[in-house]
Amino acid sequence: MTNIKNNNKILFIPGWLDTGARHGYQNSLDIWTKSVNINRDFEVDYIIAHSAGSLVALYNWNIYKNFKIILINPVISRKNIFKRWHNFLTHEGISDSFRKSIRPLSVVLSLYKIIKLFKVSALDIINTIPKENLLIIYGDDDIYLFDKAIANNLKQKGYQVEEVKGDGHKYGENIEKKIIDLDF
Repeated sequence: MTNIKNNNKILFIPGWLDTGARHGYQNSLDIWTKSVNINRDFEVDYIIAHSAGSLVALYNWNIYKNFKIILINPVISRKNIFKRWHNFLTHEGISDSFRKSIRPLSVVLSLYKIIKLFKVSALDIINTIPKENLLIIYGDDDIYLFDKAIANNLKQKGYQVEEVKGDGHKYGENIEKKIIDLDF
């Protein structure tokens, strides 16, 4: 097994305001903290994307169609997103280490980026991805941001959708273990 966190053919796209370095990924696309061109060919075999970072992976796949995607707790549905996000914060909260890394200017710039990304028609793009090129992983306690009804629908269509016990929306240790155990 390859060490996925040091593999240049695997790109990690973190969730909102997060960075790949916080999770140990050497090859990450820190779209929330840096100016990044999401229209360029990422030239990787796999993209692992968490939460709102999934929208970037799907957007880029729709252009190039040249990599496999692992979506972790993807925010696919835009319906009532700000209410669901508020409920998530109330339910799961923000960890102290994550809170300390957030800068006010980053929040403002990231809000602008995420509002633009919510225009990506995630479900329409997912429905064009070959089933063998997509894996969706979600925490069983992600009850606000990940839409389980959409996941069940995708599962019925033959997409690989896997639930991980003991984690919520955050990139937790059980989800981390699941990804490390994958055969790349």
